[in-house]
Amino acid sequence: MSKKSDRALSESLGGGETLSRFRKAIKKAFKSSDDKIERMLEGITSIQACRDAALTGDEEQRILAICRLGQYGVDAFESLEIALVDENWIVRALAAGMLTYTRRLDAIPILERYTNDNNDYVKDTIDYCLEWLKKYGRDIPERNLVLEPRENTVELLFDTDGIPLRETDDVLVINDYETTPETLEYGITIKNEGKKPIHEVTVKILAYPRDGLEPVDELTQVIETIEPGDSGALIFGFSVTQDCIEGEIITSVQLIDDSGEDLSAKAGNVFVRSLFTQYTPVEMTMDEFIRLKSDMKQWNREHAMLSRASELFEVMGDLFERKNLHVFQNETIERDGAFMGVIAGIAEGKFSGKYLGVTITVVGNIGDKLSKLRIDIFAEDPEIEQSAASELFETLQTDLGLIEDNNL
Repeated sequence: MSKKSDRALSESLGGGETLSRFRKAIKKAFKSSDDKIERMLEGITSIQACRDAALTGDEEQRILAICRLGQYGVDAFESLEIALVDENWIVRALAAGMLTYTRRLDAIPILERYTNDNNDYVKDTIDYCLEWLKKYGRDIPERNLVLEPRENTVELLFDTDGIPLRETDDVLVINDYETTPETLEYGITIKNEGKKPIHEVTVKILAYPRDGLEPVDELTQVIETIEPGDSGALIFGFSVTQDCIEGEIITSVQLIDDSGEDLSAKAGNVFVRSLFTQYTPVEMTMDEFIRLKSDMKQWNREHAMLSRASELFEVMGDLFERKNLHVFQNETIERDGAFMGVIAGIAEGKFSGKYLGVTITVVGNIGDKLSKLRIDIFAEDPEIEQSAASELFETLQTDLGLIEDNNL
């Protein structure tokens, strides 16, 4: 019989009253059909997609994204901690559970910062998670709790493309991208950390956002030889063909070692997004915008931010300038110990000529290191609304030092 300490977290948590209520609440939250939920799951197949959905999705999308983030272990800690201040108590409790699901002791300090949650169910969940981790957590989990992903079209593509089964740990692959209004350059660096040369290092672009990018270079490039300790770099150029670029660039790296064996290296996927770069500021007054926005689609999202409201609002002017938004409103007010700031701007797509308007509102009590942020997006192209809000929010977090810069 297995010991209690070897039980999965889902089994361990199953008997608690709080968790029973929690399961009922999740069932109530999901009102969509199975087909719709399946479609939503298909849209969050990478860690970056999960991060985006956890930050800017609706209630169902955030819950699904949090569930999947738990599969990424320590790489998802940052996003799961942000979810611990979500406005929805179900999301907060679920984030605590997913942190615990990783079975890592370094999740304990994160959970301890949120033991005073204003919802009793969340508090009970966090208290239970802390108790469980202190008893059964590990610096490195004894067994793999990460679910194996289902077979998908990308995996099939890898198989039919003949990628070798054996993967070497002696090759480090670093990838990144840069954008201009007309181009996207995807760069990949291959470093030989082994003791012998590697040869015919072949890099292939297997997938990229085809609806907005057109390749200007060959999608397969080769580096003949990389000596031990040296690196080789390649650049794949793309032309930008629409206002919003969003999706993953998936690559494979194959090579031949000094003994003649075919090997592969872990290439990783890169999530790329370029939106505001393809927009230009538009001179407009507030009255003109009010008349215009009646014909635009509106979408909004609220976030709790671990920052003083006044400090958060200070970065807005520079943010709007970097995002090519012409500011037609910038106002602040302090009253009865509270701060509120509103900034609004507008831009025009270089390819479509369609308008994109943004209003950001920040409120909070003066002196409190917690504020509420609301992003309102007005767009003639409704398909870009969530992408625009996600890019703005992630850039704000980068400016505040909450996340690392990811080409925003």
